[in-house]
Amino acid sequence: MNRRSLHSSPCPAAIAGTALACLALLPAVSAPAQSLADVPGVVVHHVPSPSWWQRLRGQAVYTASPSIAVLPNGDYVISSNIFGRGSGAEVSGTTFIHRSRDRGQTWQHLTTLDGMKRGSLFVLGDTLYLWGYRAAPGDILIRQSRDGGATWTEPQDETSGLLRKGKFGGTPCIPAVHADRIWIAQGGKRIMSAPTDADLLKAESWTLSRAADTESGPLGPGLVVTEAQVVASPRTGLVILPKVGGKPYTVLIRAGERPDHIRHPADADWVPLPGGEKKFGATYDPVSETFYALSNPVDPADAKRGWPPEMVRNTAALLSSKDLRNWRVERVFLHSPNVDYEAFQYLMFAIDGEDLVVASRTAFDVGGTKPPRGHDSNLITFHRIENFRRRE
Repeated sequence: MNRRSLHSSPCPAAIAGTALACLALLPAVSAPAQSLADVPGVVVHHVPSPSWWQRLRGQAVYTASPSIAVLPNGDYVISSNIFGRGSGAEVSGTTFIHRSRDRGQTWQHLTTLDGMKRGSLFVLGDTLYLWGYRAAPGDILIRQSRDGGATWTEPQDETSGLLRKGKFGGTPCIPAVHADRIWIAQGGKRIMSAPTDADLLKAESWTLSRAADTESGPLGPGLVVTEAQVVASPRTGLVILPKVGGKPYTVLIRAGERPDHIRHPADADWVPLPGGEKKFGATYDPVSETFYALSNPVDPADAKRGWPPEMVRNTAALLSSKDLRNWRVERVFLHSPNVDYEAFQYLMFAIDGEDLVVASRTAFDVGGTKPPRGHDSNLITFHRIENFRRRE
């Protein structure tokens, strides 16, 4: 791959009194052409990495928050949004909807939704839903599509998709159906649910639980416990799995006997999870009776590079567990040696027969300006993990 970066001539201090004035005197330089040919997987959406000058001026925009669903007809849909100081995401989100009709080989942009961010896609019956937030933070919203993601309802009030007003935050999760309800993690310590036969566009259909207390755990107080997933099985019941900032752990937060209840975790519920210090995706597979997760374990060699573990996202791995307490790394399916500026993160996935279909928030050097960090993603990419139940 041709990895080029933009270079400009030096600007002596005598020319101007400040760096900004210095930059203003430089001639315009065209960025080298960008190529997506060597990006792992299939590129779904590309937002060119901002230049140093754009970042300095508060114009940086990056990609984020992928979610993926398999439609009843076999098509795939991916949602994603943008973030960064130039995105306006703190006021109103912008979500892109893409669809593939050929099992992920090519992708078509269907529509762009304003006032939507960090959405979670799911299908109930023949209807596609996108549950998320108006901004970061913002109201909790849900939209409905009956044509595979081309058109969507508008959440104008409590009867059309405006579920809660306020400053709520969270990131995409893989919703779970359990006990005739659809369950979605809200933030890291709460869960929201509704009966599967209810009108999901009505706020009264949804119940938001209280938050779990995670301050008294064995890892100490003050931990950032957020960006949760939700899983459910007949054996475990419903469990929330959040990331634990800075530590390769998760904590098993269990739903209570009522939808608005939550159980505070015991010391034994804090369990090691490789890559658990970053956001990960997780779900239960009833065929193999196994829980699966996609995360970013830190390779021992990369641990010596000086980055905090929560920022090391250059390795993507498939994990499995029978009991949510003991996790095994089954295989690494993506890796870059460039831990500084390349990453495969926020890995959301769906089961499609024998395979997992995966949407990744990806930072990758495609020529031109490199991503400033692995965190600062410029791509949404699609990947397939074939025969995911096979142990290697």
